[in-house]
Amino acid sequence: MENMKNEIVIDLHTHILPQMDDGSQSAAMSVQMLKRLQDQGIKWVCATSHYYAHQECMEQFLQRRRQAVFALGDALEEAGVEEYPSIRLGAEVAYFPGISQCPELEQLCLGGTRTLLLELSYTQWTPQQVEEVASLSLDRGYQVILAHPERFSHMRSYWNDMERLMSLPLALQINADSLIHWSSRKLALSLLSHAQSPLVASDCHNLTSRPPRLEKARLVVRKKLGADILTRIDETALRFTQPTGG
Repeated sequence: MENMKNEIVIDLHTHILPQMDDGSQSAAMSVQMLKRLQDQGIKWVCATSHYYAHQECMEQFLQRRRQAVFALGDALEEAGVEEYPSIRLGAEVAYFPGISQCPELEQLCLGGTRTLLLELSYTQWTPQQVEEVASLSLDRGYQVILAHPERFSHMRSYWNDMERLMSLPLALQINADSLIHWSSRKLALSLLSHAQSPLVASDCHNLTSRPPRLEKARLVVRKKLGADILTRIDETALRFTQPTGG
């Protein structure tokens, strides 16, 4: 097994906050998810609950997130859990028209950074959508992480759009399960190997169907692509979680 205990391994995409979305459904489940991440040698965890602009305003989301953090803290204390990964708050922001002009977007970035975890549309991407991603990166100065781009390969213009996106100074975050499952592994490895800034994250939602499995995915990467790319992945994660000065 890969020794992750002495490495700074960051899980940049998780749904560990209780009752925020389709992820953890209770504070007790969140505690167990954090324990599994701790057992896998994860040092930092980014809590990136889904944010859908068409469903709720940003202030409502942030208020719910604060309540979920308090609930998780109480559950950890009650369970007597003293060692668990450090938690950085953020969001998995679903694309919405006009996102590149949203003045409050920084509130959804990973805490203390201008790093935005962005989930693109599951319907056909439009030129506007791709160019708004470019604007976020080039004009607005956000460090964009594209969440699980391998999950959109059914798009008719996927490779043309991905070529444009991969030319931008952004990161591609591949899901652990996409590397573990053979049916999606080839594409996931290809995207990792060609990304300017590669990332792997668990995108864990629960303890059963979508549990934390980052350690197993990293073993796949090491076996198929070599140890050097794991170093690049960890360096990318550190860079994208570095607090913004000022």
